[in-house]
Amino acid sequence: MDDLICTLALKKIKGLQNRHIFFLLKAFKNPCEIFSADKSDFIRAGLKTEYIKILTNSRIIKTAFFDAIKEIEEASKNGIKIITFNSALYPSNLRLIKAAPPILYYKGVLKENLRFAAAVVGQRKPPDYALELAKNITARLCSYGYSIISGLALGIDAAAHGTALKNNGYTVAYIGSGLLSPAYPPENRDLYNEIILNDGAIVSELPLHEKISSKNLVARDRLQSGSGLGTFAVSSPVKSGTMKTCNFSIKQKRPVFVPEYNLELMNSHDNLGLKSIFGAVGVSGLKLNKDFSFDATEALDEMMSAYNKMYAEKFEEDDLSAQPSLFDFV
Repeated sequence: MDDLICTLALKKIKGLQNRHIFFLLKAFKNPCEIFSADKSDFIRAGLKTEYIKILTNSRIIKTAFFDAIKEIEEASKNGIKIITFNSALYPSNLRLIKAAPPILYYKGVLKENLRFAAAVVGQRKPPDYALELAKNITARLCSYGYSIISGLALGIDAAAHGTALKNNGYTVAYIGSGLLSPAYPPENRDLYNEIILNDGAIVSELPLHEKISSKNLVARDRLQSGSGLGTFAVSSPVKSGTMKTCNFSIKQKRPVFVPEYNLELMNSHDNLGLKSIFGAVGVSGLKLNKDFSFDATEALDEMMSAYNKMYAEKFEEDDLSAQPSLFDFV
């Protein structure tokens, strides 16, 4: 057995969430060792009786492996690759967030050791000035060698992906459905294919046939922010996926950059979400000129500072092994 099959089998066991899987991976040397463990091993690891019963139930385990192998075969037939948290292709910045997925599915090309990346996000029906600003920000980031992360939505997301491609940049689109579900939104189907054809990546943490849903889109938002060194939020009303992405970014200790629009624009419906977080801890203003051009120096410095804290200064991840007895927090 290998790392992929065993990790995917863990994902197929109902009742095990990502945090539980990571706890188990801390307790055992590798995912396959978990399946060769006996009751006493699980007791020493701190599992409750009800979960020990699940992990020692041969029928449940056989079904999990059958489902895992079946999905791997189906993915291969459809040009979809599956990687685990331990893969060199797993986005480096994403590996450092608390709610990192143990498994990722993708189409296209994932860059190895991807660190210098930033998320560019905003509303689906943005005003023209915000759309142009998103393109300017993306082009500038690409000129500094940054990869562009977004969510393939209409509006700002599409502008970010498209501009990255036009500038020969690298872009990753995180989606809120499985990779064998129809591309969403359907209006961006051509962009979806263009990203793949230009060696970018379409990425999901969801099983191949998982359908789009509000819950999945919110979960997707944390991957966008977690994969970058910062998030550029270009326009957003109060209730939107953009605000969720910003909040995830703040929690992940990645800077959020909000345009310093004039008072009239900031008070418009299109930007009330940005106004609500402007000046908050972790949120910085992006100073704009009258023509909506900007100086990226401060933003680049802040992202470099985030990078240093995460890598150069030996960023300390939360020690999952220090959690209370496993599953106490279910």
